Amino acid sequence: MGWVSTDNEHEGWAACVAPDGRLSASSTGEGMLFQGISGRYKPDTMMPDYEVVPDNEIVGWRGQCSCGWKGDRWERAVSPAAADFNHRRDYIAPEESAHASPKVEDAIHNEWKAHIAPSEALLGLEAAAHEYNQAGHRLAKTVAAAKASGASWADIGRAVGISRQSAHERWADKPAPLHAEEPDRRPPDGN
Repeated sequence: MGWVSTDNEHEGWAACVAPDGRLSASSTGEGMLFQGISGRYKPDTMMPDYEVVPDNEIVGWRGQCSCGWKGDRWERAVSPAAADFNHRRDYIAPEESAHASPKVEDAIHNEWKAHIAPSEALLGLEAAAHEYNQAGHRLAKTVAAAKASGASWADIGRAVGISRQSAHERWADKPAPLHAEEPDRRPPDGN
């Protein structure tokens, strides 16, 4: 199971770690799939460039992202008594599937979300800026319509919460933009 960022630029997952440090790409009924042939494990029948590492040989888990980011490693404890979540150790019995436990997967997911937080914040910023610009264009068009219908600068200023003088300075002699999505690119002097 993986996670995808809002912009579809990042896909993250909790990858299993092989004894040689490789990170899993997927799994089969026989174990975890790892890209590359070491000669130590059986090659996968469907993907000849992948090996199947048995579940009982998985040594831990690590967050991975399609952009190349890798989280810190979680160690697979050798016994339930050796498990210590605060020290990044979790126990999965050797006979069980070696996928990360839900608790470790949630922790890795949180690490991945911290990794993509800057790009997610920029997406929010871009959306807010776009909405702000659209609202500014709508406001300018509405002010022009109000002025054309006979509203005074004092009335317009009062309606938008600014002074008459500020309204006049902001919108006098500035034609409204033609389209809401296109900013007015004419010079400030109106030519």
